[in-house]
Amino acid sequence: MQNALEFSGKVSLRQRRLPAEQVVWLVIGLAIYRSKSVKEIVDSLDLAFATEDGRCITSSATTQARQRIGAEPLQWLFEHSSRHWVKEDEQSYLFQGLHLLAMDGTTLRLADSAENREHFGAQSYANDTVSSYPQAKGVTLMMVATQLVRDARFGSYKTSEINFAHELLPSIPDDSLTVVDRGYLSAELLMHLVREGRNRVVKTVAQRYPERSTKRLT
Repeated sequence: MQNALEFSGKVSLRQRRLPAEQVVWLVIGLAIYRSKSVKEIVDSLDLAFATEDGRCITSSATTQARQRIGAEPLQWLFEHSSRHWVKEDEQSYLFQGLHLLAMDGTTLRLADSAENREHFGAQSYANDTVSSYPQAKGVTLMMVATQLVRDARFGSYKTSEINFAHELLPSIPDDSLTVVDRGYLSAELLMHLVREGRNRVVKTVAQRYPERSTKRLT
């Protein structure tokens, strides 16, 4: 945790009621206990340092604290934790000497704010209405046996999942079998793997529909 903060230059230089390290734990808690409010998580995990007069930390203070540290420490923590856990477990779950992975997309609903709508956008419908909430689109690369997310890319809802998939290709290890949705079956994606010269195998559910697969590749 401290390494993540030091790497991003977000270490608290003065004593705060909710210092940077506690804020990182708060964000992790928000991801795990999604049904709880920020205050409930701060209280149940005892994240805020006590004051002599017993004052409670305010919601605005937790918001400011999260804005203060930004996304960089969480990104660093995810990337390094993922690499460590993958390395620790991957040899135990090989299939015929191959790493088993899955790649697929997802959509996340975001807090409704002008900034999020401008940056991420939202789904549009046939009657020219848009989604009630801004949305982020992304693709994850996951270890099949452990369901551990090895890598991920998220961004604007308007961005195609295939673009995120291309960004994840360097994270696919040699000697692996990667299962992807049939929507990712494209000559460009497969040719990129060949050009990289790595021993990767990409299998898609499109193989269940050979007439579609042939059409897409020709």
